[in-house]
Amino acid sequence: MSLQFILGGSGSGKTRVLYEWLIGESISNPKQQYIAVVPEQFTMQTQKEIVTLHPNHGTMNIDIVSFQRLAYRIFEELAIENPIVLDDMGKSMVLRKVASDKKNSLGYFKGNLNKPGFISCLKSMISELLQYGITNEMLEEMAPQASSDVLGHKLKDLAVLYRGFKEDKENRYITAEEILSVLCDNLEKSEIIKNSVVTLDGYTGFTPVQYRLLELMIRYCKKVIVTVTVDPSADPYKRSDYQDLFHMSKVIVTKLDQIAEKNGVMRDEDIRLDCHPYVRFGDRVELDFLEQNIFRYGAASYDGEWTDGENSPLSLYQAVNPQDEVAFVAAGIHRMVQEGSLRYRDIAVITGDLSGYRPQIIQQFIKNEIPYFMDDKKSILENPMVELIRSALEILQKDFAYESVFRYIKTGLVWEDMEQADRMENYVIALGIRGFKRWNSIWEWEYKGSHDLNLLELNYCKNKILEPLCHLRDAFREEGITVRGMAAALVSFLEECQAEKKMAQFQEYFESRGQLVLAKEYSQIYQLVMDLFDRLVGLLGDESVSRKEFSEILDAGFEEIKVGVIPATVDRIVVGDLTRTRLDHVKVLFFVGVNDGIVPSKKTAGNLLTDKEREFLGAHQIELAPTSTEDGFMQRFYLYLMLTKPSRKLILSYTALNSQGKSQRPSHIINEIRALFPKLEVRECETEDGMIHSIQEGKRLLTQGLRRFQERPDDPRFMELYRWFFNSPEHREQLSKLVEAASYVYRETGIGKAAAKALYGNVLSGSVTRLEQYAACAYAHFLKYGLELTERQEYTLAAVDMGNLFHNSIDRCFKAIREQQKSFRDLEEEERKALVKACVEEVTGEYGNTILQSSARNAYLAARVEKITDRTIWALSEQLKKGDFEPAGFEVSFSSIDNLSAMKISLSDEEALHLRGRIDRMDTCVDEDHVYVKIIDYKSGSTSFDLVSLFYGLQLQLVVYMDAVMELEERKHPDKEVVPAGIFYYNIKDPLVEKEAGMTPDEETIEQQILRQLRMNGLVNSELEVIKHLDHEIEKESDVIPVAMKDGVIQEARSSVANRKRFEALKQYVREKVKDTGREILGGQIQVNPYQQGTKTACDYCPYHPVCGFDKKTDGYQYRKFRSMKPEEIWGEIEEMPGKEKPTCR
Repeated sequence: MSLQFILGGSGSGKTRVLYEWLIGESISNPKQQYIAVVPEQFTMQTQKEIVTLHPNHGTMNIDIVSFQRLAYRIFEELAIENPIVLDDMGKSMVLRKVASDKKNSLGYFKGNLNKPGFISCLKSMISELLQYGITNEMLEEMAPQASSDVLGHKLKDLAVLYRGFKEDKENRYITAEEILSVLCDNLEKSEIIKNSVVTLDGYTGFTPVQYRLLELMIRYCKKVIVTVTVDPSADPYKRSDYQDLFHMSKVIVTKLDQIAEKNGVMRDEDIRLDCHPYVRFGDRVELDFLEQNIFRYGAASYDGEWTDGENSPLSLYQAVNPQDEVAFVAAGIHRMVQEGSLRYRDIAVITGDLSGYRPQIIQQFIKNEIPYFMDDKKSILENPMVELIRSALEILQKDFAYESVFRYIKTGLVWEDMEQADRMENYVIALGIRGFKRWNSIWEWEYKGSHDLNLLELNYCKNKILEPLCHLRDAFREEGITVRGMAAALVSFLEECQAEKKMAQFQEYFESRGQLVLAKEYSQIYQLVMDLFDRLVGLLGDESVSRKEFSEILDAGFEEIKVGVIPATVDRIVVGDLTRTRLDHVKVLFFVGVNDGIVPSKKTAGNLLTDKEREFLGAHQIELAPTSTEDGFMQRFYLYLMLTKPSRKLILSYTALNSQGKSQRPSHIINEIRALFPKLEVRECETEDGMIHSIQEGKRLLTQGLRRFQERPDDPRFMELYRWFFNSPEHREQLSKLVEAASYVYRETGIGKAAAKALYGNVLSGSVTRLEQYAACAYAHFLKYGLELTERQEYTLAAVDMGNLFHNSIDRCFKAIREQQKSFRDLEEEERKALVKACVEEVTGEYGNTILQSSARNAYLAARVEKITDRTIWALSEQLKKGDFEPAGFEVSFSSIDNLSAMKISLSDEEALHLRGRIDRMDTCVDEDHVYVKIIDYKSGSTSFDLVSLFYGLQLQLVVYMDAVMELEERKHPDKEVVPAGIFYYNIKDPLVEKEAGMTPDEETIEQQILRQLRMNGLVNSELEVIKHLDHEIEKESDVIPVAMKDGVIQEARSSVANRKRFEALKQYVREKVKDTGREILGGQIQVNPYQQGTKTACDYCPYHPVCGFDKKTDGYQYRKFRSMKPEEIWGEIEEMPGKEKPTCR
């Protein structure tokens, strides 16, 4: 019995020396058994290397195992029944059940049980307690002595959960951490161990239970040899603190040496490999110097010959962002392989943030046709089959909520026609369908814009989707159903959905596209899920749990399942991380993302115990895993191992910005390396090296060149690339499409009169709003009124719904007052409020109380409608009281049927424009000779009358309506002159009044200020007689109309007024504008021509932007910019409009 160490730094050849010794001894002593123990993830690689080195190319009497595999080998020898092992997935499911059962016994952790990630953290904590041999009694004893109340409560809760976990698995399972304990209890009986020589390689440290096992091996084995990565020039037997680079290695040496001494085991002389340069680096003295000095106190600076640039064995690069960084790496790999000196398998890419860099690496490597193997395990949570199960359970929990149902449908496993699924989604959203009752009923309702809806087809689709869910729902509703029953119901559900068959189809699809990693994932999923169900039944089969608990337990299991894949080819790039990935025989290493916070990485949050709490427990003989500080120094050792892996070239890179565009600093390692190599410069990552490494890269550069062609038509590199693609028959057609796309110029082309006639007919019908839409953008008009594209209808109170509620409530109030033959002027406050309440309730009842009560927000909005309607009726009544006008009509409708010249317009001998409209309110003031007319349009937004907008056709409505109303009044009063008094917008709102400093305004003053804020805006007849009829109280500034006066004279700069001549000119101008618009629409004009007025554009709230693709960067696309014009300039244009007769005063 003896113990021997092979000591040497990284790259010194320890593993090679050990393997050669093993092979030589195994050949010399064929009857002797040799056991090579390595970490689990290294067993296959170790077997391959020993077989390759062995003259007979076989392992013969050399057994290569991990600790766990060794345990099963010994159990087999001693006829010990293999214990059922509770793996991480099983632990998570048991802990979820235990946490639920013990919830009322917990204190500190009680509120965290359902938080994402808590069970995973708890599982890690329990595993740690098992690894370090901590019992729940130790936790209970320490709780009263804790350094803080928080730690005390944590320890109590941990003891409760730990005890519950142990009780649940007692006599049924053991954990992976406990397997070695069972092995230790039986090792002395093993003849295999007593007759074997054991070697250990690849370990950086051991847990307490592993040290216990090693003590027994040293005691009973013929010989134990351990390789340890440590600088032989430093005394490996000298105790050190955790700040020492080789602290973990020295702990191994000192502990095993003490074990040998304690057991009276002979020590063979250490093999020390300290001859520089190390075997790995050969003539690359820079890399050997890096190994000798990195992370060492008092390190020297390299003063040898230095080769900078691409030929240097050591390079540093900075990129703008991870995308550019990985593109640079891909280009470098291509160059190295194409030069012929390297294979893909000679190169590796390492990062401290594999999950963050994964998307960029996959994208760039696929684009550049680089074979790669991602050395990590992928979660299955995003797999469609797992999503199908999770969403189905969520549907049962949330009673067929919209989000849950369409999460389920969009897995693609229950309904393949996604277009039909989209139509169903539109229907469900528009009608607010939720709950099993409504999903299980016949759908027979329609909604606005659903004229092409096929309800028969929709119901068929709904029923096919619903059928498996109904069966699952029925099964889960059975009385006394257990976990076994629920699992069986899910298996039946998956069979009904043909999940296994569809996973196989996905696998075939990915294989046909060469996506072998995804194909491998999909080939495993169904069996992994079945195994999970089996495990679940084995653990909790006869337990009765709620649907929610079952779903949580299942989620805990899903979170633990990771899909591992075997490399699809030998010649491929290995992409990995710092701690998991083992690299052997790597010649070039790209180390990306060497940024602060990534390398070394910050310890992830989520530990149940803080560093201070761990330090306190460590000081009281409860040893646990390292603290964050200790972990940081451990990472430094792993960094040392990784930085010394390549034999030819080490390339490190970092970025100035992260993936989100936030700035970040390089890791301190960059400065440490630069301090060792003063001549080493940081270079910029440049992906353009003059070489094109793949067809994909060529297409990308060709596209860029095509965009720049007009600026640089004589670029020789682009022309050479263009000729190559042109002369390649398989790429010529795609080249033609790229050229066409790159040279695209938008040209204004219409659909022609014939197509317009097919769409609209000879008579164009619609509202004035339609014409205003055309004035804003002809293409948006075409999409809305020609193609009838509409936004998805939603079962919510949108802005337009609120506007309708306000309009209808106000109209109902005015009509009720008239029906009751009451006057607005005499309406008392209480009477008004009662009236408003009744009218609003009537309107909301007609609108549909279901939607108004469907959420707290909607219920609040309904109450707000009542409040603002009351404020509006008050303001409108006060405005009427100040003048002589009386309401003459509410919701006054007119159309071409009324034979009004404003609404029935001839465009040509064959074509006409028929308008329809409805004005919210019309007031009149009648005297002996005149009928004065004012019209009011209620607006729930902040619309203001704007003469520029009117001039360009965006605000035609009020003028058209006044034209129609005056014609109606002229028919009604043929003996009187009909005079336009004003056209107005009233903005529906409930304004706040700011209190002036030092003043306490009374209620009357406040109401006056509110009334002024609610003043109508628009255009007023400038005749003083008319103004007095509108507001006979006006002195300086009216509270009713946009007019200000001084000494009886209108202040035009502060007023919005026009004389009768201008009102008539405006009417004629708008009539011509309406005609021109109608002719253009029927002429087939659909150009993308949005307006721009100052900072406002037609595109601001346009829903059609994704359809039109308007982009100022594309030639031909531009805004129609409205000129900034003063009122008098506009009036001049209107009054002098070419082609029309001079307006005459009425």
